[in-house]
Amino acid sequence: MNTENTEAEEYRCSECNAIVKLEDTVCPICGANLGEIVEENTGDIVLLKVFQNDFDAQLAKAQLDEAGIVCLISGDNEGGMAPNLSLTRGIRLLVNEYDLENAIEILKAMEMY
Repeated sequence: MNTENTEAEEYRCSECNAIVKLEDTVCPICGANLGEIVEENTGDIVLLKVFQNDFDAQLAKAQLDEAGIVCLISGDNEGGMAPNLSLTRGIRLLVNEYDLENAIEILKAMEMY
């Protein structure tokens, strides 16, 4: 799995939106199989876009989810203790590599790309 940063990062569960760690295979809140995103698809996970705030990232994720594109939101604000880190590092939206072109088209239609 490719990511920009190999440090321990947190992601959001695609089912319940809970914060999960990269190494988690099952969501500790809802029990969703987090490995399905990688296991069921053959492509690597790639960066789609970096957002300046969580709201825009969540809005884009909702549109991609509606289109059937599996995606993850990644950000580091030290568990809510340093929300300003999201402003400097941004909120990353990740998709499977083979969904990248379709995801870009959806964001362009939303005027978010």
